[in-house]
Amino acid sequence: MVRNKKILLIMITSAILGLAGCQSKTTITTDNQTIVIPKYLHKIVVMNYGALDTLDALGKGSLVAAIPQSIIPSYLEQYKNNHVIDTGNMKEPNIEVIKQTHPDLIIIDGRQANKKDELSKIAPVLNLSVDSKHYFESTKNHINLLASITGTENTATQLIASLNNKINQAQIITSASPKKAIVAIHNNGKMILINNSSSASLIHDVLKVKRAVPLLANQPATNGERPAPTFVDDKYIKTVKPDIIFVIDRSHAIGQQAIKADYFDAKVLNKSKTTIIYLTPDLWYLSGGGAESLELQVTEVINAFNN
Repeated sequence: MVRNKKILLIMITSAILGLAGCQSKTTITTDNQTIVIPKYLHKIVVMNYGALDTLDALGKGSLVAAIPQSIIPSYLEQYKNNHVIDTGNMKEPNIEVIKQTHPDLIIIDGRQANKKDELSKIAPVLNLSVDSKHYFESTKNHINLLASITGTENTATQLIASLNNKINQAQIITSASPKKAIVAIHNNGKMILINNSSSASLIHDVLKVKRAVPLLANQPATNGERPAPTFVDDKYIKTVKPDIIFVIDRSHAIGQQAIKADYFDAKVLNKSKTTIIYLTPDLWYLSGGGAESLELQVTEVINAFNN
């Protein structure tokens, strides 16, 4: 009788443990991805700075075990410390270092997409690249997702409400202004129009800054190749006469030679009544699509209309 009771107790205990084991996982479905992760996360490797600043805003930065630290945006420099492991170059992460971290989850963006299969052998991989065609909706979805897996839904609701309010106020300002703008990126001494980029989508589609150039104005592709680039120089300014050029300096963001102060002729700018707004390079090129980065980006754009 005693022996039977012991066997029954063991069976009940095993069943309870098995049930608990089943309940310790949760399934995430987002952006055409479905992954299974631990219900309670302890270590996250984050190679997407928008996701990093969202976790920070949600008060869950302590879960971040490793990030690429070589060119971390200045607004996230608090994560460049001895408690957070360096995963190496953003595009070429150190796989061995990530293995040694033993993460519960790895968050990436498009820069690491070609490493997803390799990283998936270590831990579940979540790609939180922002959807450039639906920038704000995509950002809100990612905030809510990260909140749901960290148990911070109430904080996410407050963050999104604050962002909604800030964007609504920004749209009032841009709608009242006649100023038209373009968005350009500097890379290795050349300035190129990025009319259909995620940054342009944020500025024109979300914040409603009027376009100086129609979206379809890029030169068409030939032979199935990418569209030919449109170079933004003095001649271009004389022709288009944009009120504002928002400049993202890619070279500066990745530690290379920044754009020269005299890249544009001051006389041409004055005659065309064009103002150059240099956006914070590492914020706009390396990050974006996060709770903190979006707030900072909106502020920078609106400052161009308040000055």
